[in-house]
Amino acid sequence: MITAPLPLDEDLRLRSLKRLEILDSEPEEAFDRIARLAAWAFKVPIVLVSLVDEDRQWFKARHGLATCETPRSVSFCAHAVFSKRMLVVEDALDDERFLDNPLVLGAPHIRFYAGAPLLLADGQVAGTLCLIDTVPRSFDPHDAEVLAGYAQLVERELEVRSQLIRLQTAHERDRRSLAISEARFTTVFKETPVGNALVDLDGRFLDVNQAFCAIVGYSEDTLRTLTFAKVTHPDDLAEDLALVAELLAGKHTAYAMEKRYMRPDGTAIWVSLAVTLVRDAAGVPLHLIAAVQDIDSRKKSEKALRNYHVELEERVRERTAELRRSRDALQTITDNLPALIAVVDRDLRYRFNNEAFRRVFGTPSVALRGASIQDTLSPEVFESLQPLFARALAGERVTCNEVRYRADEERVWCTTYIPAEREGKVTGFYVMSHDVTEQRRTEQRLREKALIDPLTGLANRRALQEELGAILTHVGAVALFFIDLDGFKGINDRFGHDTGDALLREVARRLAATVRAGDMVSRLGGDEFVVVSRGVADAPGAERIAQALCHALARPFVAGGTIVEASASVGVVLRGTGDAARSVRMHDTLALADAAMYEAKRAGRNTWRLARHTAADKVKLNETRYPAEKAKSNAKKHSEF
Repeated sequence: MITAPLPLDEDLRLRSLKRLEILDSEPEEAFDRIARLAAWAFKVPIVLVSLVDEDRQWFKARHGLATCETPRSVSFCAHAVFSKRMLVVEDALDDERFLDNPLVLGAPHIRFYAGAPLLLADGQVAGTLCLIDTVPRSFDPHDAEVLAGYAQLVERELEVRSQLIRLQTAHERDRRSLAISEARFTTVFKETPVGNALVDLDGRFLDVNQAFCAIVGYSEDTLRTLTFAKVTHPDDLAEDLALVAELLAGKHTAYAMEKRYMRPDGTAIWVSLAVTLVRDAAGVPLHLIAAVQDIDSRKKSEKALRNYHVELEERVRERTAELRRSRDALQTITDNLPALIAVVDRDLRYRFNNEAFRRVFGTPSVALRGASIQDTLSPEVFESLQPLFARALAGERVTCNEVRYRADEERVWCTTYIPAEREGKVTGFYVMSHDVTEQRRTEQRLREKALIDPLTGLANRRALQEELGAILTHVGAVALFFIDLDGFKGINDRFGHDTGDALLREVARRLAATVRAGDMVSRLGGDEFVVVSRGVADAPGAERIAQALCHALARPFVAGGTIVEASASVGVVLRGTGDAARSVRMHDTLALADAAMYEAKRAGRNTWRLARHTAADKVKLNETRYPAEKAKSNAKKHSEF
């Protein structure tokens, strides 16, 4: 017996077969019908739709045969898969490849075989449609043509199945994207430390977050029965109502003021109020979004407030399709953002600019409409950025971290070019350019203080220690995520340290892209990373971040030109806002996070575990003490990976 050799592109063939998700599936009448018709047409006792897997041939349809699979080593169909041509054996006993084959000498006693290869859309052969008889018989060209026709019917069913899988995958991707968008908006609205309120046009509260309740002193249920006029100080109400009237009249799209709220106990509290009016596509007002902050803590929260407004405006644009289509509303929003924002067509001409272009280039945004980028930028800048424009027009999202628009100033910009698509074609690209001068200066100062990890560019252990030291001496909610790569030692051993270093750099990039702008991402050492998120006060918020980190690191990496599969185990520690939380030492916090990560390892990896501490400041992890033999457990952990 001669076993069929493997095709040169066997890996590609097996991947194409797996993508069909058909192996070991339930019988389907479409395939069974083709097998019955072929058996009737050729008057043979056995007809099979055979799919050749790595070590077996599995029968999607079988007529006249009870078994559902046989080893690939004895398979006739494997020879047809190798040759990618129809295989005809008129008498197996006269063919040296099969005369001593167990399927010839024993059941089903094959003497005649004819198998037509089943070609997939990418040219790979999934298997065969084969005819089997227990007696020798001849097979002329007309028979071969008819068998090929039946095989094409099977191929059509396979292609229909492939298209259905692609549609289902796209549908699931869209569904998950929508769910993520909804979750993000809910998180921004509910979990931000700034008070948020959604108000109807009559001034009645539709929805509020806990921060707003804490500021005004009313419960959420009580606020839903009130209007903002009822809780506003009488001396401030007239100005507030006048500004709302101007919004509804179209004189403004938003306003800001300082006012006082009256709390249930009769005391007044000063707040900073920012109100935005949301309209539909026809310009009809829908509702108001109010952001409220205690003025006493405003200075401490200015950075968080700016980040919050950017996220809130982005969520509003995503949730309100009518607002996105309104150029006037989009212009107003982008004019108030501290960034250069533009839309460029395929001819490299501006179609949209925000007001920031006037401050940087001295040209009004209206005057730039239709103007060429080449005429706006200096020749040196245009020449350096032109390759990035070409990549964006080719459909690639690209970022340049070092852009200097003017040679007479030291300002540095981080610019991202995002392809704009319509009906599957790239029509131009979006430009988003942020002033990162202060960030670069800060990074330089950090490097000078040796706080940057040289491999990944993240904060190093020393920077983390300083950050934790600052956090643990002040009251404030914070979440700490201890991240350890699963199987990193095996990746190093298999692909080498250069690939391992490239993987660590890519891990660092994904972590920084996943967390919030104000969060600290650091490399503790080796394949261990730590993320510190201020303002995360409860377990659901921390678990959402941990899940996002696991998902980000579970996708395949391209490291050193090699595709690497990896994942991460995450230990999470929440630090509350009480005095007891401040007494937890930095070492205890890291140890608790490390223990939680180890529990995630034991739970199967690629997951997270949340650690907790008692009110008496005794550290616990899922009601189990952290092992005293820290060194021994760590040695065991690393030996397993």
